[in-house]
Amino acid sequence: MLNEKSINFWSKLEVKVLNGTAKEAADYHTQRRAIEECAATIDGFQYGELMLSSEDDSAFMILCGWHSEEDYVEWLKSPVRTQQFEDLSKLLEVETKESKYDSFHQFSQLKLS
Repeated sequence: MLNEKSINFWSKLEVKVLNGTAKEAADYHTQRRAIEECAATIDGFQYGELMLSSEDDSAFMILCGWHSEEDYVEWLKSPVRTQQFEDLSKLLEVETKESKYDSFHQFSQLKLS
């Protein structure tokens, strides 16, 4: 279950697929269990979600919640992350944009697992 108070930092990875569709990349990402692999690698990982754009079939984003920015930086340096990106890049050409956010206010009625 998601403990909202433990998410102090958010990262957003926007991905634009240049030679295919976001669905193809998302299917690969999901089948590889890339978010789950991140969770198993970094203790401070708290939440991850992959979202397909409803407006652009070449775009998707990954939103992740972290205990701290340091945990996110640890993920950026991880050889697991590097390998994930290299593997995806062998299949599809992508452009990415990373953004970082400090958590300010949270509310949810959902019980996420």
